[in-house]
Amino acid sequence: MEESRLDTPIGAVQLFRAGPAGEGAPPLVYVHSAGGETHLEVLDELSKDFDVIVPVLPGWGESEGGDAIDGPEDVVFHLLDVLDALGLGADAPRPLVVGTSLGGWMALELATRYPDRVAGLVLVNPVGLHLDDAPIEEMFGRSPAELAEMLFADQSHPVAAAMHAMEEFTGDVGKQVEIPIELVLPMWKAMAATARIGWDPYLHNPKLRGRLHRVTVPVLVVAGAQDGLVPTAHAETYAAELPDARLEIVGGAAHWLPLERPQELAALVRVFAPVAAATR
Repeated sequence: MEESRLDTPIGAVQLFRAGPAGEGAPPLVYVHSAGGETHLEVLDELSKDFDVIVPVLPGWGESEGGDAIDGPEDVVFHLLDVLDALGLGADAPRPLVVGTSLGGWMALELATRYPDRVAGLVLVNPVGLHLDDAPIEEMFGRSPAELAEMLFADQSHPVAAAMHAMEEFTGDVGKQVEIPIELVLPMWKAMAATARIGWDPYLHNPKLRGRLHRVTVPVLVVAGAQDGLVPTAHAETYAAELPDARLEIVGGAAHWLPLERPQELAALVRVFAPVAAATR
């Protein structure tokens, strides 16, 4: 992906972009999770068919403006500014928006207020709801190994293995431990940014469920069958209560499904995309 900077009213943000040669590829905006992931195999795969655009939210990576983000509504207005700067939505081509976890929640917050700015949503293990019988597990204060157990079905995945390695590091600089790949350390830096949005109330908006009827575009909800952070009931609730939604549950994957099942996720997006395209 090519990296650039995009000016917004609250500061310049990192932007990653890739797509097929030439013009005319349908736009796809990816809204990252609390981990701040940007370079993913699934995005590389989708860039064969889509103009894939990954804005790094304020407070993550090298994006400016984190101090201006205190909650979901601030993120919504920031995303509107990003879409405006990119020339997407309104009277221009509407993007398919794909969001993982926190990013799925933010995509929904955008679509409940401004459904005319998006063509459709793909929500991967989205947070955003509170269900009394199926609470989201606590992620703040967890050790790296505990988080790995929650986020990955396969603990041998390189990122999960790196998180377990971090657990083993005791401060002995002479000890050789394979730590930090690009998706691990940024997650810790991003915890403060995540807390500004989802600390209290914890990873949800109490009003969101009552607004789901306002999402008038097609939605694909994708859930990892072994998600240890967000119970499957959340994806099922979204699929049942959004006006035009379908649910796909992917086996052999947990919360970071995009890392564990990139080809399956890309295939699901490709099948869904023509449905969303009909709304453009």
